[in-house]
Amino acid sequence: MKRTFLFLRSGITYLVAGLSTVGVALAIVIGSMFGPLGSFGDWILKQFGRVWVFASGVRMEVSGLENIEGATPYIVVANHRSNIDIMVLTAALPIPIRFLSKIEVFKFPLLGSAMRDAGMIPLDREMGRRELAFIIRSTRTLVADGKSLVVFPEGTRSITGEMLPFKTGAIHIAARTGCPILPVAVQGTGAIWPPESALIRGGPVRVEVMPPVTLTKQASRQSRATIAEIRRSLMEALARS
Repeated sequence: MKRTFLFLRSGITYLVAGLSTVGVALAIVIGSMFGPLGSFGDWILKQFGRVWVFASGVRMEVSGLENIEGATPYIVVANHRSNIDIMVLTAALPIPIRFLSKIEVFKFPLLGSAMRDAGMIPLDREMGRRELAFIIRSTRTLVADGKSLVVFPEGTRSITGEMLPFKTGAIHIAARTGCPILPVAVQGTGAIWPPESALIRGGPVRVEVMPPVTLTKQASRQSRATIAEIRRSLMEALARS
């Protein structure tokens, strides 16, 4: 009976949120034909996140919003346990955000075009200097428009639930763009939509926004030590939840 309910919940979520995703993608693609999306792009992406959160039965608790200065663009660094992390962060954070997303997603019809038009930045996992330079240029464009970039420094979702080692790309992006890093701990999404599962369960999710980290020259040069310290702070926040 319980599994039947999960199938039913998941089907309704995919139907409602899936149709919403198509509608949002169409609105972005069509809107971008008439010029920059501006605040409309921020608003419609926020609705996309909220619909997914509502349809999936997420009961979200957000703390630490006092650590955000609304006019300041950030490099948001968050742990990654589930596909729904993206929707949760979009709904939870009161600032316009875009995501660094794996390049394969941009190959999907309509969705890929919408992501590019909205300002999402593709990430090639075999990233070299040319790809990093492109990401930094793209981030500078976002920052100039008052938007923040979300980076999942684990590089992929954790299957075991343990936080994976962090890559140093977020430090390089922050140092080159002059943005502070905003660590955000996300707890509970792995139970809502587990990796390698199609079933979506309702439940509580806690999002904790931590104090921003302004990089000194030394911290940016010692990128491995700096990102390791940010990882430790996120692990401590998750342990408190």
